[in-house]
Amino acid sequence: MSRGIDVSDYQGSVNWTAVANSGMEFGIVKATEGATFVADTFQTNWTGMKGAGLVRGAYHFFRPRSDALAQADRFLDLVKLEPGDLPPVLDIETDDGIAADSVAARMQTWLDRVEVATGRRPIIYTYPYFWERLGNWQQFAKYPLWIAHYTTDPAPRVPGGWSAWTFWQYTDSGSVNGVTGGVDINWFNIVKEGSTGAMVADVQSRLKQKGFDPGSIDGKFGPKTKTAAVAFQTAIGTLTDGTVTPRVWAYLADNTTTAPTPTPTPTPTPTPAISLVDVMKHYQGLPHQIDALTELQFQISEAMLLEFARRWRDRATVDTSIRMVDVARYYQNLASQNQALIWLQEQLAETLLEEFAQQWRNPPDLEPPPIVLSKAAKYYEGLPHQDRAWDWLQRRLTRDELAEFARFWRNS
Repeated sequence: MSRGIDVSDYQGSVNWTAVANSGMEFGIVKATEGATFVADTFQTNWTGMKGAGLVRGAYHFFRPRSDALAQADRFLDLVKLEPGDLPPVLDIETDDGIAADSVAARMQTWLDRVEVATGRRPIIYTYPYFWERLGNWQQFAKYPLWIAHYTTDPAPRVPGGWSAWTFWQYTDSGSVNGVTGGVDINWFNIVKEGSTGAMVADVQSRLKQKGFDPGSIDGKFGPKTKTAAVAFQTAIGTLTDGTVTPRVWAYLADNTTTAPTPTPTPTPTPTPAISLVDVMKHYQGLPHQIDALTELQFQISEAMLLEFARRWRDRATVDTSIRMVDVARYYQNLASQNQALIWLQEQLAETLLEEFAQQWRNPPDLEPPPIVLSKAAKYYEGLPHQDRAWDWLQRRLTRDELAEFARFWRNS
């Protein structure tokens, strides 16, 4: 299983890079509560999680006494999900003193509104004791379950007709680098070859809906399901080991985009060309993706990059080109952006696109570096130990290496 944290304003400032470096794979942050409250730290956390390369999610603390549609709209106004983000979360842990039937009806109103607006079936967060006290409702079992149960047992208690949990908050007093004080820590219920149960059946169903044949929807993660999972991972540009991690599941849970084309069984033929529009939709800031986009840019003439920038920015003229990495970072699925990407793809040689596709889809099988220099630069604060580290590195580079770095840095 893989771990992640969830936070609210209570945790204050979070260093998401330190969280990621501590082994956490995902983060879920409080966005809204009731019909009016917005978390002060939401936007900083939302941006910080993406910058640190974590799978990110957002939750709404539901207040049954408040208008459910107003609560849904407040959440939707604030949280703008992107490809690879987790589905929205409805946090229900109080009845506000109203009848259980009314709580259930108002929850359903919120869930329906948010699912239609986001194209993702929301996750329900709750406690087993609370859920059972309200009547142990069975009608919500189609929603993924995030259960809060602090126990020494090897698994949490699953109420309400659910057959499996997707996330399990197993402590509210964990210690994680980058967070001051105690913090909630969660498991994600990953599945892989050899896994069985309802979570496997859910993954199989989602793979099939995306156009990847897992075989029978039988809750058994066998070789055919692994082949389908690997093909889906290849299509979205993640590690291709067949393990359904939070990142892979987030893409499976997203029904807003056309399913990636299933990858055929590998053959000795060259890697097929790739869609630049799909590249931007599935960009996650992974090192091999950044390297592939940087290498592609070096193969494109400055004149072509200027024309692409003009089309991308939808302007009559432009003075400067644009980096392909920035194109991926700021992609918003706008018509002008997609048209510019299609135009650029038509200008590039098929052999160049094949080389790019190979690099994009096949990350090197290497241990991750202890530090990424681009992130070190991003979080530079002028501290003495940081200055000593940069000075140490500079003394070990030759003059020619520094000159070449300066050329890339200045784009000259």
